[in-house]
Amino acid sequence: MIKTVLVPASGSSTDDAVFATALAAARALTAHLDFYHVALSTGQAAVRAPHVDFCIGEALPAALQVVRDDTARLSEEAVRHFHAFRARHALDLRDTPERALTVSASFLEEKNYAQDRLRFHALHSDLVVLGRPSHTDYLPPHLIEDLLVGCGRPILIAPDYSPKTLPGTVVVGWKETAHCARALAAAYPFLQKAEKVILLNIIEDGVDLSEALEHLAQRLQWHGIHAETQSMAGTSRTIAKELARAAAGLHADLLVVGAYSHRHLREEIFGGVTQSLLEYADLPVFMMY
Repeated sequence: MIKTVLVPASGSSTDDAVFATALAAARALTAHLDFYHVALSTGQAAVRAPHVDFCIGEALPAALQVVRDDTARLSEEAVRHFHAFRARHALDLRDTPERALTVSASFLEEKNYAQDRLRFHALHSDLVVLGRPSHTDYLPPHLIEDLLVGCGRPILIAPDYSPKTLPGTVVVGWKETAHCARALAAAYPFLQKAEKVILLNIIEDGVDLSEALEHLAQRLQWHGIHAETQSMAGTSRTIAKELARAAAGLHADLLVVGAYSHRHLREEIFGGVTQSLLEYADLPVFMMY
């Protein structure tokens, strides 16, 4: 069951799509939206600011002032974005749980230690909604990976546009791995609400999982989920590109995949399928590690 959705508000241009994706998900599940912003100190933001480390002498105070102004602006914009979004969609403002038939929202701002604080709140939430990396908000460059590995919760990656409804048609990218099994189980609330569910395998090295997909589809019926199955031959494209192409061809509204990530294999694994999905999949992507 997904009832609490963590929605980081960066104050950047990604907020529109992130907020809309979170609302579409929350409406499908009648969930509560926890909007959250971390106001970074100048020092912490400067670590990830371009060119600051090259500044010396009189140029350094000027560069730090730019960072200070940027972080203050992002905090102001995050608050403004939240209040405008809440008003536009008439969301109830609520900090304590109540039995409700509508989506509710709350807003919290904290200071510093973005990675640690986001992980803290992600650990205590049912779902986390994040935007594609924009490199304009001074957040850690590997935030998505670190939360995937560190919070034990599913993460919904918003597309660059604002989806109207979820879940619609859901494509599950399937391999016989524990990562995929965890992602599938975490996505049950969406699959049970979906108009159509398609279990999809991209055939690699001649291994066709059609029989496994049929067995899995039968098991899902115990959860009230009726799924179609499809296997597609891989080409010279990467698996990520194949999944993205196949999801587009199937008119998917949501793609569910198991995320592949490991800290000491960042470049080899996360830099592969998972990272590439963020680049090529032009739809919301539901991930679980």
